[in-house]
Amino acid sequence: MNFCRLPNRNGSFNRTVIPTRFLRAIILLTIALSRPALSALIDTNQVNDLMTMPLESLIQIQVPQVYGASKVEQKSTAAPASVSVITSDDIQRYGYRTLAELLRSVPGLNVSYDRNYAFLGTRGVSLGDFNDRMLVLVDGHRVNNNFNDGAFIDEAFLLDLDLVDRVEIIRGPSAVVYGNNAFFGVINVIPRTGEHVNGLEASAGYGSFDAYKVRTTYGKMFTNGVQLLLSSTFYDSSGQPNLYFAEFDQRISSNPQAANNGVARNLDADLSASFFGSLSYGDFSLEGAFNHRKKNNPTAQFGTAFDDSRLATTDEQGYAAFKFEHHFEGDFDVTARLYYDTYAHEIGYPFGPQTFFQERDIGEWWGTEAQVTKRLWDRHTISVGAEYRDDFKQESDVTAQTPVSRHRQSDGVYAQSDIALLDKLHFDGGIRYDQYGDFAPAFDPRLALIYNPFESSTIKAIYGTAFRAPSFYEITTSDHQLKPEKITSYELVYEQGFGEHWRSSVSGYYNEMKDLLVFSSGTFANFDAETKGMELALEGFWTNGIRCRASYSLQQTSDQDVSWEMPDSPQNLLKLNVSVPVIPEKLFAGLEVQYTSSRDSLETITVGGQPTTVQGVQAGGFAVVNFTLYSHNLLKNLDASVSLYNLLNRHYDDPATQFHTQQVLQQDGRTFRFVLTYHF
Repeated sequence: MNFCRLPNRNGSFNRTVIPTRFLRAIILLTIALSRPALSALIDTNQVNDLMTMPLESLIQIQVPQVYGASKVEQKSTAAPASVSVITSDDIQRYGYRTLAELLRSVPGLNVSYDRNYAFLGTRGVSLGDFNDRMLVLVDGHRVNNNFNDGAFIDEAFLLDLDLVDRVEIIRGPSAVVYGNNAFFGVINVIPRTGEHVNGLEASAGYGSFDAYKVRTTYGKMFTNGVQLLLSSTFYDSSGQPNLYFAEFDQRISSNPQAANNGVARNLDADLSASFFGSLSYGDFSLEGAFNHRKKNNPTAQFGTAFDDSRLATTDEQGYAAFKFEHHFEGDFDVTARLYYDTYAHEIGYPFGPQTFFQERDIGEWWGTEAQVTKRLWDRHTISVGAEYRDDFKQESDVTAQTPVSRHRQSDGVYAQSDIALLDKLHFDGGIRYDQYGDFAPAFDPRLALIYNPFESSTIKAIYGTAFRAPSFYEITTSDHQLKPEKITSYELVYEQGFGEHWRSSVSGYYNEMKDLLVFSSGTFANFDAETKGMELALEGFWTNGIRCRASYSLQQTSDQDVSWEMPDSPQNLLKLNVSVPVIPEKLFAGLEVQYTSSRDSLETITVGGQPTTVQGVQAGGFAVVNFTLYSHNLLKNLDASVSLYNLLNRHYDDPATQFHTQQVLQQDGRTFRFVLTYHF
């Protein structure tokens, strides 16, 4: 659960500085400007009533809004899903450096790092395959690529996290409005606008392993209504100077690739450069992003030579999207989008001094989508939409192998409605038809009953299905025909507010998954699995700037067709975040504690000359503590933060993927980062 907060930069409030009645007027004006339809419904008597309400009650009027659940702006309590919202203020107070770190703090999610990419686990399922079961959006535009259907959440992500206004995490199948990839849910990353920035920002940071980042951002809302944002970021890190892997220590291992006493020296470097821009006027907007990232890989992945700097990956991704949004007379809203995306991936495979292969993968696609939403009698909402996508370039070229290429088209249509059966009981239902390439058509419904028995109480009963078609990478890597993945989900959510400062949620779910795809015994294979779990969350905030949130996730995942236990699937996740003002409105201290229980790994061995996947070792449970001091305008126009990650220097491992010789990979100990941002 997430709370609305006062719309100032640091989220705090001082009664002695801002007169209460004046603040009420500001909040009411903000509501009226941001919701023209709402302001039209408020008559003079209602305004007078609002002006006399207690300030704490008025603050609670601004319930958090989410777009990603249904492709319409709605209260999080009205969304047919379990929703979390992480704001830009949370990012600053807790020192999140990447989207992966932000998502690691969310109930039901866990993240693993293989020293090349970050992999997202959702409600007990993490198969180390490029985050292709979670749809990632930037301002509503899907950014999963068309090579492996993956989405980056590390330094290769398209947006600098300092450009993010908020992140919406929608748990549960969402194919009803998005189609492919919205298997476990949707992550919608909403960037700041030119009006938010209102000038020029220059930021510089430095951290462990000689890592530095510089960012320049210009944003402006001009008097003629044009809004502009331009931003560029450069990041460079030398990475861990020495990484030890016992599997490659020739003193204790018979591995023919073993060398250098198992130490990879200066092979963990990470470099990225990104650009983001947006331009809007009236109902029209143009948005684009590009990211280039090169990462050295110290793990000798894919059976390559150990301690060889030629094992490195380069990823480039970009998009441009043109959007039209208009509110017509009669409560009609129309949204249309036209977009073009590109993706390129390169990797070198050193198998010895004289043997070096290269792989280059290229994807390009364009598409269009439109949605019409109609409100009836201020009680009901009906939306219909359609989407078309043309993956006109999907190519992979590996040294000494025949290049492969495909061309795939897909389209989908959907309808959804929010019907008020009673004043306190709503029915939210929809269905989508998808024709994805040559696969059989998919029909995916989502049905939800949302009941508000008392003030500040919400009960949601949700049923939904989703699919994920095999990606170009999976199809071209397999030696047999693959089936699309399918999920059927049942979830019950109870959300409750307590007094003026506390909100809580309890959710229980059961997911039945058919034909999940995993790389097993040298090829991709389908298998069935199921997950059941429970999530508890509690959040509190006070007008003096104190905030806290805590969550506990209990999840149990079992497979039904293979002999090994599900990898990287922790049974228990415990998370705690506390932020307190050290100096009111100026300096904040943020503490984060995260506990992850033990996780299994998988190992690929050779039996009778054939690769065979078997159960690997267990990565033990661990707890990590992070601490951040963040100051806003302590010195005029200057923001500063210093963060310590893994404060207690806890040594822990993440499960490796099946493409590694190692079964688990050691993670970083204590690290730090210092950032200065000046607002001109």
